[in-house]
Amino acid sequence: MILKAYNPSLTKRLDSYLKRDKKFKKIYQVVQKDFLKADFVAHNWEHIYRGILNAIAIGETEKAKMDIVMPAIAMHDIGFLYGATGKTHAEIGAEKLPAYLKKIKVDYPPEIVKHIVSCIRTHKGSMHNKNPKTLEAKVVADADLLEKFGPIGVYQYIRTWAEFKRGIEDAIERRNVITNLRLETKTGRKLVERGRKFVIDFFEKLDKSYNPYR
Repeated sequence: MILKAYNPSLTKRLDSYLKRDKKFKKIYQVVQKDFLKADFVAHNWEHIYRGILNAIAIGETEKAKMDIVMPAIAMHDIGFLYGATGKTHAEIGAEKLPAYLKKIKVDYPPEIVKHIVSCIRTHKGSMHNKNPKTLEAKVVADADLLEKFGPIGVYQYIRTWAEFKRGIEDAIERRNVITNLRLETKTGRKLVERGRKFVIDFFEKLDKSYNPYR
């Protein structure tokens, strides 16, 4: 079953993290404010919020260290706040993370910061030929990539293409970038299958409709 963005059990779990982890709560609130203000088309607060819920579902099942996963998934796209592109935002976000934490006055031990940085740097996973090493980095990558599938995935994929000023022809031509993505965790691979089929079927129909006389 593909995750629903507002699954009640997941929102309750999110509320519990916000109540017991003051640092994560501060990060959550500031990232929400920054991304709502930035008003990105696809890489927006809604995308981050769904990623957080995905990370809870995957991370808890995989028994990952959620004190790493939660801040990492909340900040995984901060590279866009520094003018990065789709190709560069993971690396720039990782580089800017210490400064971002300092700006919002959230202090973590160096080893925690390093771990979060690694999660952000590899969060695009197989989409950008990255290989997350730790379980937490794999959970963050899967939580982000899971949204590429199913109805939300198609919607976000097309919005992303619009955000980067690309046309429908490019979206159709590069559909294999999405359909061939590799999920890193057992839970991620289980959750993605129905959504992967939806994307494959959708783009086959879109291609035929867009090129009816080919």
